[in-house]
Amino acid sequence: MTEKKFLSLIVTEGVLLLSLGLVVLVLPKIISVSFGFMLCLSFLVYGGYKAINAFLSRNFSMHYILDIISGVLLMLAGVMLYFAPAFNVLIIISLIGLYFLLGSLSSSAFAFLSRNILYLWYLGFVDSLVKFVFALISVIILPSAALWLAGILAGISFIVSGVIMLNMYISKRYAS
Repeated sequence: MTEKKFLSLIVTEGVLLLSLGLVVLVLPKIISVSFGFMLCLSFLVYGGYKAINAFLSRNFSMHYILDIISGVLLMLAGVMLYFAPAFNVLIIISLIGLYFLLGSLSSSAFAFLSRNILYLWYLGFVDSLVKFVFALISVIILPSAALWLAGILAGISFIVSGVIMLNMYISKRYAS
């Protein structure tokens, strides 16, 4: 995979994350009525993209297995949320917490491995820290977890990750 193709995948992922995060956060009335479906759709779309992107960039990145696992976990959470939102809240919150934890590890690995390619590579560690804090919040609130809180955490995480991905792309594009 060429560097240009890799950078195009970064910008695509950044725009997708930013868009999904804004949808989850900006439409609270719609989400309160059909939250399960919105969160399900967001998780399915991003999980599928994340798994496919990790597979396509496997020669360029050594941490692609973590991305594939977290993408599959997101899709699994989306499917579970669609079929039984009330019954599986505990499992879904646990999977979301696990997703945040794996995402934190993956973001750290991405930041470390892209330090020679991207100028703002260290922002990946900021993304990793945000995801780790959200994993802790998910575990702490687990007994009384509300599904809307998981959605808000996911929306914020998507936005932070999207902005960081776009910043890394822009810094590389305009610094060259």
